[in-house]
Amino acid sequence: MRILPFRASLTALVLAKRRVVMIRYYWVCGFVLMAAMATYPQVMLNASCENLGNEEVRPPAPFLEYLERAEVGHKDEQNRVARAYAAGSGVPDNDAEIVSSCLQAARRGVAKAQNSMGYLYKRGLGVPKDYGESVRWFGAAAEQRFPPAQYNLAQMYQHGYGVPSDHARAAELLTQAAAQGLAQARNSLGRAYEGGLGVPKNVTKAFDLYHLAAEQGEPAAQHNLGMMYLDGDGTERNYAEALKWFTEAAGKGILESYRALGHIHEFGNGVKRDPEKAAGFYRTAAEHGLVAAELDLAYLFKIGKGVQQDYSESARWFQRAAEQGHPIAENAIGYMYWRGEGVSRDYRQAVDWFRKAAEQNHWPAQFNLAVLYQNGEGVPLNYVEAYKWFTLAANCSHTGKPALAALTQIMTTSQVRDGQARAADWLSHHRNTQLAVRETETEQLDIYANSILP
Repeated sequence: MRILPFRASLTALVLAKRRVVMIRYYWVCGFVLMAAMATYPQVMLNASCENLGNEEVRPPAPFLEYLERAEVGHKDEQNRVARAYAAGSGVPDNDAEIVSSCLQAARRGVAKAQNSMGYLYKRGLGVPKDYGESVRWFGAAAEQRFPPAQYNLAQMYQHGYGVPSDHARAAELLTQAAAQGLAQARNSLGRAYEGGLGVPKNVTKAFDLYHLAAEQGEPAAQHNLGMMYLDGDGTERNYAEALKWFTEAAGKGILESYRALGHIHEFGNGVKRDPEKAAGFYRTAAEHGLVAAELDLAYLFKIGKGVQQDYSESARWFQRAAEQGHPIAENAIGYMYWRGEGVSRDYRQAVDWFRKAAEQNHWPAQFNLAVLYQNGEGVPLNYVEAYKWFTLAANCSHTGKPALAALTQIMTTSQVRDGQARAADWLSHHRNTQLAVRETETEQLDIYANSILP
């Protein structure tokens, strides 16, 4: 039986055009790590938070640098601090004494120490995790107009940690920190203006804020600025500027920028098309866990674009993305198991992967699962279940309607009613499940990842 791919221009990657919300660094070698450690000043927690004179309780210098950067939103340093505490390496044995000295300084009104206490309570480092205490200490430092604390308190309001979610209040705090020049706050405020979160949507203002932060060297802002230039949002489209800023951000480890560079070289946006170079950028991001890049790379292996065609490698990358819960990848690897493409044919595996994506309201997977129930492949033949999944697929696409009509002709009235009831029950229990349909700028995933069975 021939399998035909289905082109659906609206369905694609979750991360295709999403701006960078979190900084995702990775370091290539120890030299880069040491260079980064030497670049950032040690201005916080010196001698237990404020030069209290007790050098015996001062954390090692690298830990201080991690902690300082962690407190203003650098995710890599946040992870380093957490790992240091978990492993007991790089952190002095008497960390409780450090917390105590920080607490003393915070109670005396030292803004840096108050911000430190807020971060420690937020992460549960040296103290029990307590968002309420975190908000209290961030708030105390923010009242003193300490920019990192204003930024951190804004994050608490954005995510509803220890306080009710309040995007307007978060934007107000970010505005205060951004006005004092904090690059991370400018980037976050840019996201707020771009998405209309707590402030009126204003892509021009978002562009200006990203530009300010990018010029300060903020990697996430450099990526976001590249996206604005690439899409022509808030400014005229300029591929050369997009390439420049993506290159800057990628050099600092922003995985999304590696993927963007891959996209630019694959499709020739302002440069000569170079699928091999694109594959290299996708691979770099994919090997460090960026799901969208895993899908890109899987497709290149599928068709042999920029790499030697290899169905096994294609299946491996689709499965890797699927194991992270991406519905397009789940459907794609299910399709490959159904066909025996790059993997041994296994209808049960196909059913399992189609079901995972179908439960996320991904209509191609719902359609595929219905076909397997109708044919009894990997599951017992069950027209009622087939009707249910065809109905759900038809809610999102016209593709399911002819199949549903044909199936109805061979079902009893009782079976049809049962199928309708099951579909209604599914919908009632999945009201908050967003339709797994995303905007895309990656045409090849429209073609392949949404393949449906005949």
